[in-house]
Amino acid sequence: MAPRERCWPCHDDGASNYSLRRNHNTMTDAAIEEPKTQTTLTASQVSEFLIKNPNFFHEYEYLLADLILPHPSGSATSLVERQAKVLRERNSELRQRLGDLIAVARDNDLLLKLTKKLGLNLLEAESLEDKARVLHHSLRNEFKADCANIILFDQPQIKTTALITQLSSEAAKSVLGKLVRFDRPTCSALRLNELQYLFPQYEKDEGSAAIIPLSHKQEFGLLVVGNFDAQHFSSDMETTFIKYIGEVASRCIAQHLDL
Repeated sequence: MAPRERCWPCHDDGASNYSLRRNHNTMTDAAIEEPKTQTTLTASQVSEFLIKNPNFFHEYEYLLADLILPHPSGSATSLVERQAKVLRERNSELRQRLGDLIAVARDNDLLLKLTKKLGLNLLEAESLEDKARVLHHSLRNEFKADCANIILFDQPQIKTTALITQLSSEAAKSVLGKLVRFDRPTCSALRLNELQYLFPQYEKDEGSAAIIPLSHKQEFGLLVVGNFDAQHFSSDMETTFIKYIGEVASRCIAQHLDL
């Protein structure tokens, strides 16, 4: 009888079988392991990150070349091009605002000089008629008003002239209503009857006016400055210089009144 062929040792077979079972079990554990949750970033999170890290693209400049943004014209531009365009527009806007501020400063400087000149001329004028003449000349020729008038309330000793109008305070308040204020100037478009009441020789169909209170110790009149443009004087305009002119005129005119 031929000798029986030797087989692999049983422990080898067992080891081999164990190895296969072990791998099988390991794969099973991996298969049943819970998948890790992946967090998706929102646009607001990305935006917040970039705001907190403004130097991010300095460290990753290569990303800039790959970022493409839609353009209103339909073409596409890189982020760098878009940033350059935004900066150009912002610079243009800032230059415009700076130009506006310079223009306002230039206008205010001129107004200050004219107001100072008017005040000095009023101080030098001696009579009420001279002071009225100074006011009319300055307002019409230097401040470019279309018309101007000095209205005095209840001053019978003062003679009415082409430069000074006498009115009853009650009648004026009845016609003008809330336009007459003594705490501040009133600037507004006026109805035709109001314009003709303030400016007896007024011949236009529309217009606006600055109604400036005159008071010293008591309320005694109005200094009114008119313009044929209904939009020239408006309620939202700055009145610093107008108010100052009214205060100076009040002190100078009051010297000639019985108050």
